[in-house]
Amino acid sequence: MSRRTRSGKRPPGPDSKLTFVHWLQYLALRFLALVFNLMPFFLARACGRGVGRLFLSLFRRKREIGLLNLDQVFQDNLTESEKHLLLKQCLAHFGNMMAETLCFSQINSSNFLKYVELDNIGQFYKGRELGNGVILCSAHYGNWEIMNLALGYMNLPMSAMARPMDNPLVHGYIERLRRRSGNGVIYKHRSVRKILSNLAENRVVGIVNDQDVHDHNRIFVDFFGRPAATTPLPAAVSYKTGAPIVVGYSIPLGKGRYRLRFHELIHPNKDADKDEEILRISTLLNAHLEQQIRDAPPYWMWIHQRYKTDVDGKRTFYKQKRTPKA
Repeated sequence: MSRRTRSGKRPPGPDSKLTFVHWLQYLALRFLALVFNLMPFFLARACGRGVGRLFLSLFRRKREIGLLNLDQVFQDNLTESEKHLLLKQCLAHFGNMMAETLCFSQINSSNFLKYVELDNIGQFYKGRELGNGVILCSAHYGNWEIMNLALGYMNLPMSAMARPMDNPLVHGYIERLRRRSGNGVIYKHRSVRKILSNLAENRVVGIVNDQDVHDHNRIFVDFFGRPAATTPLPAAVSYKTGAPIVVGYSIPLGKGRYRLRFHELIHPNKDADKDEEILRISTLLNAHLEQQIRDAPPYWMWIHQRYKTDVDGKRTFYKQKRTPKA
């Protein structure tokens, strides 16, 4: 049973009581993980792609959200059939990612370089020389989970921010997967103090910053030509602590391998006006993601409601009726 506050809102974190549904979900997940790990890796990934395509066919609303996002980004530069194909590729990829993540037990400190290729990894070591820690900004692009896993095996002390699962059994299982390479996990609720503590210990803190933000701290930053509710957290923490930011993405190479590509350090200007500097850095982070999506669009999470919150606080973008173009 879900917990509720007096206001009717569900507080963050796993449910406090186990239910039959929790056990059913957990056992289904563990069974799926067992089956995937018994399969050859290529077959597990193929099954994952099938699950992703099935999800797209079953959930029409998610398909509509994805197409509205594609309309915003590509306008008339893609045909209707090309947009539908791109969305199918997207869901097949994230089905792939699900299978790969459930097979993390096969990846260890001795063989992880079979699964990843490192590009500009030296930015983390360069950033940590300053002693203020490093902020890794990524997105729901490629396989961000394998990026975190690999960085842990690179002897880069790291904690990644994550959303807690509602199901406490699934929550614990996913957390164990995320901690396999020695990483910590910071859950989003009341997370700032934990982030500052990790940076003070000269650790890397991983943040994904490509989702719609509901709380009052959001700022609106252009994303593909439309203001998007954006978290100021990476930029604000960088400004406060002096920790540089590394932008990085995991780019699929095929056959379950990824290139982990990292950009040059972004340093905050502590002499600049705080709000202006936070906006500057946040705009730069969005621009990096825009370019990565343009370079290889199937690997971003198109079914997320990135434009859910309007500047005036209303939610109209995904309520519009879409008119397909021939």
